Amino acid sequence: MSVRRSRRMRGIALLATAAVASLLNPAPAQAAASDPVADNGYAFTAKLEIGKGESKRACSGALVDKQWILTASSCFATDPQQAFPIAAGAPAEKTTATIGRTDLVTTTGRTVDVIELVPRSDRDLVMAKLAQPVTDITPVTVAPTAPVAGETLRTVGYGRTNDEWVPTKLHAGAFTVDATDSTTVAITSAGGAICRGDAGGPALREKNGQVELVAVHSTSWQAGCFNEDETRKGAVETRLDDINAWIQKTRFPHAVPLPAGTTLGNGQSLTSRGAKLAMTDGVLSITSGAGTGKVVWKAGTSGHPGAKMVMESGGNLAICAVAQTSADLAACASDTTKTKRLWSTNIPTTAAGPNNAGAGFGGYALLQDRGGLVVYNVKGESLWSSGSATRHDYNGDGRSDLAAWYDYADGHDALHTLLAGTTGAFGEPAKSFEVGPNEYWIDHMKLTTGDFNGDGRSDVAAFYGYDDGRVKLLTFLSKADGGFNAPTASWSVPAGEWDFERITARAGDFDGDGRDDLAAWYDYADGRDRLFTFTANTQGGFNDPFYSWAVPDGEWTVAKSKLVVGDFDADGRDDLAGLYDYGDTTVKTWTFLTTADGGFQAPFQSWTDTTWGDWARTGIHAGDFNGDGRDDLAAWYDYADGHDGLHTLTSLSTKDGSFQAPVKAWDTEAGKFWYPSMKMVAGDYNGDGRDDLGAVHDYTDGSMKMWTWTAKTDGTFNAPLGSWNPATGWNYDRVTLIGQHN
Repeated sequence: MSVRRSRRMRGIALLATAAVASLLNPAPAQAAASDPVADNGYAFTAKLEIGKGESKRACSGALVDKQWILTASSCFATDPQQAFPIAAGAPAEKTTATIGRTDLVTTTGRTVDVIELVPRSDRDLVMAKLAQPVTDITPVTVAPTAPVAGETLRTVGYGRTNDEWVPTKLHAGAFTVDATDSTTVAITSAGGAICRGDAGGPALREKNGQVELVAVHSTSWQAGCFNEDETRKGAVETRLDDINAWIQKTRFPHAVPLPAGTTLGNGQSLTSRGAKLAMTDGVLSITSGAGTGKVVWKAGTSGHPGAKMVMESGGNLAICAVAQTSADLAACASDTTKTKRLWSTNIPTTAAGPNNAGAGFGGYALLQDRGGLVVYNVKGESLWSSGSATRHDYNGDGRSDLAAWYDYADGHDALHTLLAGTTGAFGEPAKSFEVGPNEYWIDHMKLTTGDFNGDGRSDVAAFYGYDDGRVKLLTFLSKADGGFNAPTASWSVPAGEWDFERITARAGDFDGDGRDDLAAWYDYADGRDRLFTFTANTQGGFNDPFYSWAVPDGEWTVAKSKLVVGDFDADGRDDLAGLYDYGDTTVKTWTFLTTADGGFQAPFQSWTDTTWGDWARTGIHAGDFNGDGRDDLAAWYDYADGHDGLHTLTSLSTKDGSFQAPVKAWDTEAGKFWYPSMKMVAGDYNGDGRDDLGAVHDYTDGSMKMWTWTAKTDGTFNAPLGSWNPATGWNYDRVTLIGQHN
């Protein structure tokens, strides 16, 4: 049955000034004029205020992501009766959203500006982007299936009620579905009313204690609303389930979303910019380079051509031997014998787990442009990762590369890229960004690297300290060929606020959103220490910092810490680990696990050795050296007799961020390599899914050479492979090799 929109059925955007509202033609939007919602109920519902003065109007909406609201495009239309299409981009009038405030008289929840509109052209719908993420309110999940005739929906909104012109409390009421067509849902009141002020508000399916967003309010006869004498009880909603892919792609422009209900059968695949996820004969695999590289991750059991990958509504990614019916899926979800459930991410769904009732159901996965497969709960908190994202891949080919800043003798400076080949060897450096003499001083820069805009190619960031005491944070975004653009500044402070010399910078995706962030350890002059996080924005710049961990004077000395970055517990968020010097033969590693917002928890002792030796002779690096999806530690030890060795401390399978005792991974006789004459960075240089070690080595004759230690499946290392070896033109002391830590 087709749903027809009557020209007399009215929109429901509520004008803020009641006297003016009564004189104007009816506008489009709705509000549920029913029962007040209990405190904190439907906290994902938003009240939108658009414009100012006498033309100010109000609508409702639903938080579907920590930075996106779904609402009606008619709320923003010049002529509300012409609901769509509307112009994309910044709203024409100032717009604010209040979320999590069931009673508008209170100060709970958040009020955030709307900065961008992404509209549909085929229906009364727009996604509104918030200026800052809302991390303390759980978004609502978009329903994967269409509403059916006879189904009861709960309509929610801030609009008029039956006895209030501009109510201060969120209301909800019941409606019954009459029919669904390709873009709309016709409903009839079963006790509720949709009035002016609730355009864009949510229509919800409630089942088994779970809530799904089925539609948003578009038009209504407004029967039962204040100052209305209409008796017809119908309304029209904008349908959502059939455009879930568009909603998810708008939320995640640099990933392929796998919302709940997504399946992959034998021979099917999904491809992001940097990876291909494929299902073949019961095995789920990720191939780097969007399918052109090597298999970097796989799970499952071969010999099951009928098996399917399923993104379950309970929040786990699974491989089911049979997945043809809902009964098959239920049997797979409850199987503990691995005969029906061949593999899963095994994320706890108990009351104490991350996918508990407080987090809600509706988890999803993302195949990121950077190559990782990450599972999230409905709050957007990462819970599991394949660990297959490629670090500092500047050209997006699925292999890590190296970036080097060169300080030329004449005073000018340039960024170079050394692309890695299929064997892990490095090519000749290619110059990209270059500046004249005295524009940048390398000793005024703290350089680090990461994919700061999440586009699948890594970038370079730098804290820059000026002579007058100012500090700026710069980003050099990468180009498709692996080069770099001129920098842009996103954060700065005047003299006296931050001391450049007291900053220790590290890069990693600390909040699990697919964009690398910055961690700044700040060593105060009075002896205190704090860990700050600068989360990255979609442009590759950085938001203002916040601190999450602090210690008073005397408890920690950053100069005695060798800090590295890795996802040591495989939850999709990078952590910090520090090798700490105790002044004797004792060394300990301490792990700082991250929280969902990118902050850091208090550290815990994750490995100790009372007879290790000299901390000063130890170089520490982080990477997934055995390819199990958890980052490990590699320790280079420069022995007193001149020989050198590599040791691997693999992450424990318990995924708590601890490490196993070190295993000898490679060694060499005296005189072959000398660690103080090397600059080393970990990365997957041959694209096989295991991180390697790459280094430039300085020699006494003034020459230098690139070396790669590729990793074996057990986390040990092959003999080093030599590559680029300039005869002249490069001075080792003028090279800064850029890694996540420098």
